[in-house]
Amino acid sequence: MKAKIKLVLSVLLVAILIFSTIYSTYAVTQQDIQDTKDEINEIEKELKEVQNNLSEEMKQLDSLDGDIAEVQYNLDVVQKNLKELEKEISELEKELELKKAEYDKKHNLACERVVRQYKYGKKTILDVFLNSTSLTDFLSSYYTLNEILELDEQLLDELEKEKEKIESDKITLEDKKKKAEEEKIQVQKQKTTLTNKRNERQNIVSKLNAEDAALQKEKEAKSAELARQEEEWRRLAQQNSNTGGSYSGGSLEFPCPGYTRVSSYFGSRGSPLAGGSSYHKGIDLAAPKGKAILASEAGTVIAVYTGCSHNYGKSRSCGCGSGFGNYIMVSHGGGLVTVYAHCSTINVGLGSKVARGSIIATVGSTGASTGYHLHYGVLKNGTYVNPAPYIGL
Repeated sequence: MKAKIKLVLSVLLVAILIFSTIYSTYAVTQQDIQDTKDEINEIEKELKEVQNNLSEEMKQLDSLDGDIAEVQYNLDVVQKNLKELEKEISELEKELELKKAEYDKKHNLACERVVRQYKYGKKTILDVFLNSTSLTDFLSSYYTLNEILELDEQLLDELEKEKEKIESDKITLEDKKKKAEEEKIQVQKQKTTLTNKRNERQNIVSKLNAEDAALQKEKEAKSAELARQEEEWRRLAQQNSNTGGSYSGGSLEFPCPGYTRVSSYFGSRGSPLAGGSSYHKGIDLAAPKGKAILASEAGTVIAVYTGCSHNYGKSRSCGCGSGFGNYIMVSHGGGLVTVYAHCSTINVGLGSKVARGSIIATVGSTGASTGYHLHYGVLKNGTYVNPAPYIGL
């Protein structure tokens, strides 16, 4: 019994060790890398949105600064007008006081003459008559006295009119002053409103700047994580290329039976999407949507990506699967790995064992693809090589 228990424990221990080895071998996959790239893309989208919002808020701030400057100018003009009106009113008040004093003085003198005329009217006329040398002289003196009284009345009337005009001008100026003060209050309210709006915008800008900085920091961290993952994946891919199968040379199974037309060869070429030139790391086999894709040799699936739903020809890459769209990588041992990209559907999972000639996927146009085809690649000891000789092309 104890021997059986020891045997069971030994088997479990070996299983745990194997599981741990498999887990560590596939700890970093293309899916992990793509997930990190997707996260970086999302961060970049957020960054773009934040920066667009920041740009718009800065425009609003500039506009508000212009409005505040204009309102401040209007406020300065109103305050200047108020000072000038106050100065004019002050001068009118002084002039009015002088006119009032002159009027009062003239009025008192005229009143004294009028009182004297009425009180001593007869004696005055007799004095004029007795002192006159002739009738003509009497009449002349009499009329002269009356003219003096009339002139007093005219002078008083003129002074009264001048005084009334000054008072009217003062009322007009005070009315202008009142309106200017009301205008000043309104302009000050406008300035306060605009200043409050600017403060609100400034708070938004500060928050957006903080958000931008946080996203930049997060992007840097994710980029560092991506670099680590890619380096780890390269190490694991090299390690896995020597496991998972028993390939030791010879021709591989053709991956897309019946469709031997190569639409794009291995090596340098013009980029069909981005323009310019690129280095094609495989060959493209033109085939209809949904045609079977076969494993070229027995092996183990070491990378799978199934996250692309953009299964159609496109003028620009959707970025899924680093441009490969849905793809599979199979290690066949002996340092050989095959790649099947732009798949429509995938029938295997990470770590699956596949047989030579088994259906592992179907043709599609996911990722950076202008039409339905299979991108077929071969890595030898971690380096992409021309796959054509391996499949008899």
